[in-house]
Amino acid sequence: MTDTLLARRAEAPTRAAEPAVLDLLGRWLELGEIERRAFRAMTEELTATAGLIETSTADLSHRFRDLAEAAEAQSARVQRIAGIAKTIDVGAEAVPLTEATRFVESALGEAIGALGEVSGQAARMAQALERVSGEVDGAEQCVSRIETINKQARFVALNAAIEAQRAEGAGGTFKVIAHELKDLAKETDATSRLVRERIVAVARGVRAAHAELRDLAGTDRSAQEAMRTRLDGVLQGMIAQGRALESVLDEAVASSADIEGTVSRLITGAQFQDRANQHLTHLKEAIEALGEATESLQGDTRAAVPALATGTGVDAALLSRMLDRQSLSSVRQRFLARLLDDASAAPEENDAGGDIELF
Repeated sequence: MTDTLLARRAEAPTRAAEPAVLDLLGRWLELGEIERRAFRAMTEELTATAGLIETSTADLSHRFRDLAEAAEAQSARVQRIAGIAKTIDVGAEAVPLTEATRFVESALGEAIGALGEVSGQAARMAQALERVSGEVDGAEQCVSRIETINKQARFVALNAAIEAQRAEGAGGTFKVIAHELKDLAKETDATSRLVRERIVAVARGVRAAHAELRDLAGTDRSAQEAMRTRLDGVLQGMIAQGRALESVLDEAVASSADIEGTVSRLITGAQFQDRANQHLTHLKEAIEALGEATESLQGDTRAAVPALATGTGVDAALLSRMLDRQSLSSVRQRFLARLLDDASAAPEENDAGGDIELF
């Protein structure tokens, strides 16, 4: 009897609470549906965010690899420039730049010396020819004197012929003529000696000039020819070196532009973390809103059904399935500690090791 009364008294508040419980159950169902849809949307959003992070990270890794390869190639170009600048290819021989410079300096010095010798020989030839020219002028004067003597001789001969016709056997006039002829002979002899001296001087000058020309023509040019050939090879090597340096420098400039573009793209690509952070912040705010709604509905439920206020258990099977899907031990431990409301069970943060695990 007593048990029946107690059961009826317990059923009375239960019937009175049925509308409130039904309302709470309906709200729980609505919240569950919202959470189901929200969790699906969050899963898709997290998948997209993970894909963004993975794609962006792979792209950054690829660009960093390209940057490293470009930097390595640029270093190789710098080494090539240094190698090209140190030596000059002369034929099949690699000549150090310092040695080539000394050779060019020596060749120019010898060329200047040879030009000095040629200039000296030319000056001596000019002096000899100048003396010859003076002697030729003197010879011309002698020729003029001889012509004058010849005129006088013809005049004396004419006078002798006239006097011979006049005085037939008289010899006085012929003595005068003989005396004049004797004087003309002396003059002719002196002029002849002078002409001979002039001709000898001219011959001497011509021989001196000829000797200078012979020495100049007979100079051994083999050393100069060898030096000229060597110098031509060095100059060609310098030209080739300049072209090679220009080509490598053009490559370096183009590579620098590529590196600059790669760095710019790296900077742009690194901004993916802003987008990922925005996506994760949006998800965090949505989860917090769901948590607040769940907590509020839990409070209303405990107030409407006091029997539930003593505490709420945890679905062990669901918890086990959730933990089985966690691949990182640190994340699994933190997740378990949060679900059990046990802060002591959370693992200590280890910044050095991070959350990366190898499998």
